[in-house]
Amino acid sequence: MRRRVAVTGLGVVSPVGNDVATFWESLLAGKSGVGFITEFPTEKLRSDICASVHGFDIARYMSPKEADIYGRVTHFSLGAAVEAMAHAGLEGLKRTDDGPGPDVPGIDRTMIGCLMSTGQGAVDIFEEQIARSAARGPRAVSPYFIPGVMPNGAAALISMRYGIMGPSFNIASACTTGTHSIATSALMIESGEADVMVAGGAEAATRLNTVAGFGNARALAKSVNGDPTKASRPFDRKRSGFVMGEGAGALVLESEEHAKARGATILAYVAGFGMTTDAQHLTRPHSEGKGLSLAVERAIKRAGITPADIDYVNPHATSTPHGDIAEVMALRHVFGERLAAIPMSATKSMIGHLLGGAGAVESIAVVCSLRDQLLHPSINVDDLDPECAVNLVRERRHADVRYAVKCSAGFGGHNCALVFERA
Repeated sequence: MRRRVAVTGLGVVSPVGNDVATFWESLLAGKSGVGFITEFPTEKLRSDICASVHGFDIARYMSPKEADIYGRVTHFSLGAAVEAMAHAGLEGLKRTDDGPGPDVPGIDRTMIGCLMSTGQGAVDIFEEQIARSAARGPRAVSPYFIPGVMPNGAAALISMRYGIMGPSFNIASACTTGTHSIATSALMIESGEADVMVAGGAEAATRLNTVAGFGNARALAKSVNGDPTKASRPFDRKRSGFVMGEGAGALVLESEEHAKARGATILAYVAGFGMTTDAQHLTRPHSEGKGLSLAVERAIKRAGITPADIDYVNPHATSTPHGDIAEVMALRHVFGERLAAIPMSATKSMIGHLLGGAGAVESIAVVCSLRDQLLHPSINVDDLDPECAVNLVRERRHADVRYAVKCSAGFGGHNCALVFERA
């Protein structure tokens, strides 16, 4: 018999807030975190906008010397994980200068793991060290280059901070990274491989070469009449591409029995998940959305419910011309005509596309919706594309939601869907 998986902690670093409370209030208010790129010249790029994190203080988590080793993606990952652990009542596990923190009754550190993942890793550190080698020779490369850029660095640092010895590693599946990490963590808890998992994703890849690469692939949006906040417009007739974002989202997952035994507050449940592959094209979604629809169907089936039980959907909704249509086709295959009645919120309309962090940060929005029974709006949808005829939430609203679906799809044809259940 599978163990039930509860969500007991949340942590976020995002373009609209560096803690869960600020992030959630910003979404409910329809606040955009998109602005112009100021960190590097953009006159030769096809896009000059992004959704950046502002005001994040890594000094709260690392010494200046240590912070210099790791990139922004690792900084954000640690910040989100620390908030999530504190929210779950597990900050007491933190190590001291003398070694592991005090034992917590009922907590087995060997049964706590971390899948805090990134799709692209520390792009900033990689670029800096390559430039240093080119300018000064290979002897100038930092001895900390490899640990600084390895994608599993964040999971390792989090495990070291709390002395947790369960399964900890990185999953890299492009824009499905964060969602895959949650699903895989839930699977580990269901099977008894772990009692608690810190699960999520992060990205901080807004660099000149990554923006050039996505831009040259015609994947990025531009400002609308000089206004960057209007650029991310999922399902709108005038959508032209996604907006690169950055940040991190972390969820503490644990077995329901374990959570109740230690008196933790259960925020929601991961009731089901589905993971599939399109097997059709490296960068375009399946032309009929078959891979994603199969993932949603599997997630619903694993939850032990039917499509008629789903009350809310948080879609992938990147704002790309073909991607949004393929996703609607997938959802229509699962829900049929009822799709037009299911409320949907496109979080990326405000925070852009956090790539490997997207699924995790957007899952936090879903958990907040279930907790508060509030749905956040989708902004910038001025003229709904007839091919994307869905029931988008335009203003914050109260709702009676028991089951919600979160969808993710990524380059490589990777799909993952989660079903969250109200606590």
